[in-house]
Order: sequence, then C-alpha cells, then structure tokens
Amino acid sequence: MWKPGQIEKIITKKAKKLLESMQLFDIYRNEKLGDNKKSVAYSLIFRDKNKTLSDEEINHIMGSIVSELEKTLGAELRK
Repeated sequence: MWKPGQIEKIITKKAKKLLESMQLFDIYRNEKLGDNKKSVAYSLIFRDKNKTLSDEEINHIMGSIVSELEKTLGAELRK
C-alpha cells in the first residue's frame, strides 16, 4: 500500500522542471477493482518556457511516470 504523497513525489521527480501543475481530481473505489484498491486520476500540465513541447516529449515523460509508479508502487494504468 502506498503512502499519501508518494504518487505526487514520483510525478514531480520524473517530470522535472516541465511540470507546471498537478491536481488530483478523482478517487474511485469499487469492489470490482479489488480489495484495498482504488483508482486515482490526476490532471497534469507540462510547459517548457523556451519552446513548445512535442507529443513525443510528453509521451516520453508520461511513460517514465507510469513506469516508475508501476515499479515503485505496483500501480496499474487504467485502460
């Protein structure tokens, strides 16, 4: 079980200086998810002050965040 703030720390670490804002906007619990499981959703805004970020750059950052959440917390991306 993860501790409060761990998800945010991982997102901040992996996004580095490109993360402009992060907001938790949904927490969902249901027996279909399994015992002691919940689904969380975040809104993330990335910005580089010097250039426009490409889809490839954003996808790389998001992949890095998801990979670290899976490895560190056993999280799964909801599909």
